[in-house]
Amino acid sequence: MDALELKAPAKINWGLEIVGRREDGYHLLRSLMQTVDLCDTVRLTLAEQDSCLCRPELPEDAGDNLALRAWLKLKAELGLAQCLKIEIDKQIPVAAGLGGGSSDAAAVLRGANRLLSLGLSVEDLCAVGVRLGADVPFCIHGGLALVEGIGEEITELPGGHVSNLLLANLGFPVATAKVYAAFDKDPAAAPGNIDKLAAAILSGDQSGIRRWSVNMLEPPAFRLYRRLSELRDACADTSACARLSGSGGTVWALCPGPQMAQMSARAMSIRLHSGVCRAVRTLDGLPE
Repeated sequence: MDALELKAPAKINWGLEIVGRREDGYHLLRSLMQTVDLCDTVRLTLAEQDSCLCRPELPEDAGDNLALRAWLKLKAELGLAQCLKIEIDKQIPVAAGLGGGSSDAAAVLRGANRLLSLGLSVEDLCAVGVRLGADVPFCIHGGLALVEGIGEEITELPGGHVSNLLLANLGFPVATAKVYAAFDKDPAAAPGNIDKLAAAILSGDQSGIRRWSVNMLEPPAFRLYRRLSELRDACADTSACARLSGSGGTVWALCPGPQMAQMSARAMSIRLHSGVCRAVRTLDGLPE
């Protein structure tokens, strides 16, 4: 086998709490994350030199390519001689709180492990991934999980009720570092209850999700990007619950079924005139 293709799914944060900060500046999190069926496609091919091509191309302010960094870090740590051509068909918006770059990096790590028969465990891959970004270890696992620490502590939760969601994104990138810096200046945000939220998600209790879902990065993100607050309010008009995912700028809105999610996506697309509006379903694991 000289080529391999994988799906790299987006994730949402059902709830996100910041519970502390390490001396090195990293924030300590407690978050419920779940993969959804909006996916990038990552193709790995053995090649004479390393390269990475994204379609469409990443914007200039998106930073360096995390997928290529993931491969080069794995290659250096294991002293590998092989080279890979990485091709990514991007469907997940960039810098949107959906973990698109992290999921691409996770797919590269998982794919290289299979393609090159490296024999690495999930824990081995996560040890590499956490040094690339806080979301990478979760994206290696997929499904529904409680994520703690700086992203390295993953507690997988059993598959439960399938949720139908609207994802709405205005099309501009959100700077995660700026949102965290704004939180540090004014951390006044009430936590939710992650344990009760998990129970509500597993049972499909929409009123429980609405009651216990809190993203502590919403207030600073809304202060920095007023349009995100307006987007959340617009989504909340037709949803039992609408929250910012991660540090933004995508809002997820809970819908009672797939038809309503599709209708909400069409209506929001007309209302926004730009950006990305998609109806998605939650996944209990990584897509095949």
